[in-house]
Amino acid sequence: MQQHFNVASAKRLALNLPSLAEQRAIVEVLGALDDKITVNERVAATARELGLTSYSQSLHDDDSVEVVVESVTAALTRGVAPKYTDSSDELTVLNQKCIRDGRVNLEPSRLTLRDKVKAPKMLQLNDVLVNSTGVGTLGRVARWTFSLDATVDSHITIVRFNEDKVDPVCAGFAMLRAQPEIEAMGVGSTGQTELRRSQVGELKLTLPGLTGQKELRPRLDALEERADQALRESLALADLRDTLLPQVMSGRLRVRDAERIVEEAV
Repeated sequence: MQQHFNVASAKRLALNLPSLAEQRAIVEVLGALDDKITVNERVAATARELGLTSYSQSLHDDDSVEVVVESVTAALTRGVAPKYTDSSDELTVLNQKCIRDGRVNLEPSRLTLRDKVKAPKMLQLNDVLVNSTGVGTLGRVARWTFSLDATVDSHITIVRFNEDKVDPVCAGFAMLRAQPEIEAMGVGSTGQTELRRSQVGELKLTLPGLTGQKELRPRLDALEERADQALRESLALADLRDTLLPQVMSGRLRVRDAERIVEEAV
């Protein structure tokens, strides 16, 4: 009734492997993809750091202003209670695992029934997403930059800035910059930490004046696009690596052919 896989079973397990020389050749070829992925991740991190530095420097101007989040938003809402489905025609729904390191990772996302999601909870470009429950996850912030129909589950708060009042990209960077403060705002017992929507709304942000926001926006857009481009390439390279590995390990694809494919990709 309690099936298990013990050490003795592991010792008896037979594996089909190419020769050691072939294994090393495979590692060398596919390692080039991993190296490029690492470079791309460094590019994305550097672009974000430059953006935050540019934002911080812009606050030294005399026209900087302090705003309360709720006063400059068009929407401030929690996400939906998902009705999960396996149908690929339905709507992508993000969970808290999708928000890490200031960015959205779609890999842990799932699908929910589209007709159960009201318009205000559909993500729009430059929305800010804030993890709002749980020890270790609460307070993580990310900007939504995908051209994809999606929503978030009820553990995430959507902050949608009013473009008539603030530049949404600049305000998004203000939220990223305020992440340590947001992380400290949770209340509740251990394991049940909760960040209320009203708390997010009461958060104060320091922004450049409207002229400063207008001047800063193109630089932030360029840096974010460079980072997004690098991360998109990394996803494609990871898919290629995962596709090639079983083929070269099984001998269906020769290493020299895999090497040629990798050279074209990187």
